[in-house]
Amino acid sequence: MSLTATRFFQSSDALASPDAEDRFFTDLRTRNATFKRTGSDRFRDLDEACVQCFQAADASISQVLDVGISSGTTTLALSDRLQQAGHPAKVVGTDLSVDGHLVKAFPGVRVLTDEAGYPLQYDVMGVVLRPWGRRADYATGMVFVRAAANAWIGRRATRVLRQGKGGSAPVQLVSPRVSRRTDVHVEKNDIFSDTAQYRDRFDFIRAANILNRGYFEESQLRKALANIVGYLSGPGAWLLVVRSTQGRHVGTLFRVSDDGKYMNAVDRFCGGSEIEWLVLETPLPAKWAR
Repeated sequence: MSLTATRFFQSSDALASPDAEDRFFTDLRTRNATFKRTGSDRFRDLDEACVQCFQAADASISQVLDVGISSGTTTLALSDRLQQAGHPAKVVGTDLSVDGHLVKAFPGVRVLTDEAGYPLQYDVMGVVLRPWGRRADYATGMVFVRAAANAWIGRRATRVLRQGKGGSAPVQLVSPRVSRRTDVHVEKNDIFSDTAQYRDRFDFIRAANILNRGYFEESQLRKALANIVGYLSGPGAWLLVVRSTQGRHVGTLFRVSDDGKYMNAVDRFCGGSEIEWLVLETPLPAKWAR
């Protein structure tokens, strides 16, 4: 059974369990038609493989960037695994959709929206109504119910936010467990915008389920990679690019060469990333060269 946003964000520690988080975020569809679907420890095998590579190279990982974190549950798992392996790293998790609002549209009716007011979930008297439709809705008649909800409740929530006279509360669209951690920090960030405070900073960057040809054109991927590679700390830094498809994690682990002149593919998972060649073609900062 789906959890309402009201219950989820006001829940006790027992309710805000990894399983409850997975159930809640799985049903949230963002404005770009992607889901915040996640599994709390679905990258376990990848995390362990990366840690083994770090140990084999006698690498020290102190600053980590996790790009496109969705709900942040896999970011927490990554941080835990690094800590267990002797890497007390500070982890920054980024996503384009981090901030949201819980809006009281009518008595007994609340709406979870993104930062701009796009509806992610309707809570009608404690019952979840999804703003997005499915094929089965045409057979059940729910297509008309959802259309009415979007026109009536959704627009009302937008007006409440625009008026700014109360009736809404800010929320973060990530696991509540993140706020209780000192080793993990979540920030809103756009992979296409060069972020000055990230440059030359991170010993390990993970880009999971974000850099792939299903989402972006080649020119966009090149721009995003130029930014992300520039965020690496320099020679010896690591980059994991991975995509989950058909129940498999397909990706490549890269490492900047010791002389800072090129990127190496250190390990491949299920054949390697579909954009491996784009990563290898991405120019490295000239100042890294030794």
